Parts: sequence; C-alpha cells; structure tokens
Amino acid sequence: MTLVLALRCRDGVVLASDGQATTDAAGQPTRQPVRKLFDVGGRVAWGAAGSVGLQQTLLDALAERERELVAGHSKRALRRRLTETVIPIQQQALRDFVGHPGSHPPDLACIFCWFERGEARMLSIPRTGSDHQLHDRHSAVGTGDIFADFAMTSVAHLGTVTLSLEQAKMVAYKAVSDAIDVAAIYLGPPIQMYVVTDDGAREVPAAELDGGLADSVDAWKARQRETLGPLAAAGAEVRLVNRSAPPREPVSGTSAAPGPRRAAGGYRR
Repeated sequence: MTLVLALRCRDGVVLASDGQATTDAAGQPTRQPVRKLFDVGGRVAWGAAGSVGLQQTLLDALAERERELVAGHSKRALRRRLTETVIPIQQQALRDFVGHPGSHPPDLACIFCWFERGEARMLSIPRTGSDHQLHDRHSAVGTGDIFADFAMTSVAHLGTVTLSLEQAKMVAYKAVSDAIDVAAIYLGPPIQMYVVTDDGAREVPAAELDGGLADSVDAWKARQRETLGPLAAAGAEVRLVNRSAPPREPVSGTSAAPGPRRAAGGYRR
C-alpha cells in the first residue's frame, strides 16, 4: 500500500512517495521499508503502488526496454510504449491469481514523469489499466491518493504550477509527510523523492530529504503559525469596528427604508 504523488511546477516535476511496504500476514499486517521510486535511463522517473512482486516484474520489463524508452520519442509514442509494458503485467497477474477466502488479486498502479520539448509530462496508469491519462497539475496513486488530493486542494492558492523546483519539493514533502502522520496503516517512512527537469530524472538524496528539506518544511509551518496570529487579531478588530460603526447616511436622492430590502423573489439580507 502506497502513496505516490507527482506535482508539476515551473521547472519540471517532483515525484514523491512514502517508503513502507505492508504485508498481509496470517496474524496481522506487517511492514518493512521498501523502495518505490525509480528511473529509466535517467530520463523517466516512475513510482508504483500495489504489489511489490508486480513492481519488481515491471522494473525488469522497463530495464529490458530502456534503450527504446529513452530514445526521445514523442509524448504519444512514449505513452503507448509505457502502457504496452504495464498493462500486460496487470492482466497476467489476474490470470495467475489463485483465490482464497478473504484474498484479493494483486494490483499495480503507476505514475511516470518525464520532460519533453521543454514541457513536463505526467502519466498515470491505474490498476484497471486502460484508463491511463496525462495530467497538467498533479497526480497520485495508491491507497493514500485521497490524502494527496486533499493536500493539493489546500495549497491550490499557491499556484503550484508556478512554484520553483525547491518550493515544489517542500509542498510534495509536506503532503506525503502529513499523509504518513494521519494514515492508520499502510503508509510510513522513509519519504522518497525524484525531480524531473530538462536535464533528466534525478533522485533526491536521503540526506537532503532528512536534513535541509525537512527543516525547510518545519520553518514553513512555523511561519504559517506566526502569520495566523496577527491575521486572526486583525480580523477580530475589523469585526469590532464594523459592529460599532454608526449607521450610514442615505445617499442623496434616495430614502432609507427600515428592514431588509425587498428583491424579486424574496428578501435579500
């Protein structure tokens, strides 16, 4: 179970994920750290949610096709090659599944990110395979996708597509970190991250994530708390001033009628 989040910004794409694998053991679920983000030839960064075994199968399949995948194909051609690699793995997993009471077939969902002709691309392939699509702002897969959707809505006022790469890394890190904090099970550290720019796909070192980036996010949260106090006080002062303000004088040529104004269809307050 996973959260993989792709966030488009001014300079490219940030791809982030949690780092926990959850196994449905006979007694209760167990967890262990696992790698969830990868790249194909330094050009395409990708992450997967679902079965670790299917992720490993996909990793091998992409390695076999690495030369053709990094050859600089158009958006449509690369999308076709990626889906042609992922969907047969999904289909084979369903054919091979041996059902037991309470068990479910393994599934696989992916996000691929690359840079092409000066523009960032984000392609999601859901566990159902055929409904794959390109995204303009962000995309998320995994059981934690709802947390990412909420996080992106909460920062929409920042204009995420206009943020710098460093700012987008902070937004993505905070989104995944908050999801890990609130999820009861299935999500956990360590946070992983790739950045995709015109120079290619590059993994963000763990030392940077755990050091400078985490500190920057903590400073951002502190700044929000500092800003909220004065804004709340200013809002209270405005409300008090409005309540104590004397009644307005009627504009010349009009009369002041008591009570609510009558409008077509009812009263307007």
